[in-house]
Amino acid sequence: MWTPGDFEDYRERWPATPAFQRPDPAVTERFSALWTADEETLDGRLSAAVGDVRVVFVRGFLGNLMPGNLVAPTRALTALGISAGIAPTSTSATVETNVETLARHVDGPEALVLCGHSKGGLESLRLCDLHADVRDRVVGVVLSQTPRGPSAVLESLLDRAHEDSLSTRRWVEEWTQRLGIYAVGAHAGGGQLTSALAGLISEIDGIERDYPVWQTASWSSQPTTWLDSFHERLGEIRPGCAHDGQFFLEDLVWPDLPHILLPHIDHAQPAMGGFGFDHVRYWKVVLTLFCEAA
Repeated sequence: MWTPGDFEDYRERWPATPAFQRPDPAVTERFSALWTADEETLDGRLSAAVGDVRVVFVRGFLGNLMPGNLVAPTRALTALGISAGIAPTSTSATVETNVETLARHVDGPEALVLCGHSKGGLESLRLCDLHADVRDRVVGVVLSQTPRGPSAVLESLLDRAHEDSLSTRRWVEEWTQRLGIYAVGAHAGGGQLTSALAGLISEIDGIERDYPVWQTASWSSQPTTWLDSFHERLGEIRPGCAHDGQFFLEDLVWPDLPHILLPHIDHAQPAMGGFGFDHVRYWKVVLTLFCEAA
């Protein structure tokens, strides 16, 4: 079973990882301490911390094509009497289109905590940026593995970048994967996670926020969900550099935000669990700490 460990172990496993400013470890230490709490204690603290706030999960790229994506955490919160649901965003949609879907979904008087996994975190932030009526109700935004730098995998698939590292076998695999992305209409949404992401991040960085935003960043040691795990390809593109199976580690660290830093967590695991990782407990612990601090 997965347990919190030493995040800094990536330095030995991935020695070519570029230097980045490590966030304050205080929130990670609180996460590790609460992770071992018994279920009754954790559930009691969680219920008290969230109260009447509505929790909205926002799936990442390809999330609605992954059966069970964020379903178990939603059900667990609902079983505790917490108002929780998954936003009906679309794999095929751009951030801008999904923001408008989100705005309709969260319409109402309730206070909100937005929990965005990967691209869903970008959409959560932009929702608050573009809809003042929603922003006024937001207690805060919880990001999990939300990137501020491009996916080298999607750059390779959609922009034909990194061709110098393509073998014949890999070329055939990527041709098939590219065809699949276009077949499900996901190329527009995926394209925003390539080099085009820089423009969106510039807009996000230009906003002053009066609500808290937290991020979870991780590095991975083994591939899990096949739709979101590209360890071999990332190793070909930049050997020896830490990543979570989709994004390189330094692109998961946001300046000036509180972070939870976790080792051995693949990109899809907070949404899907598996391989010994309890994603229900992950969200319970994160939301408890976040709402207690908000």
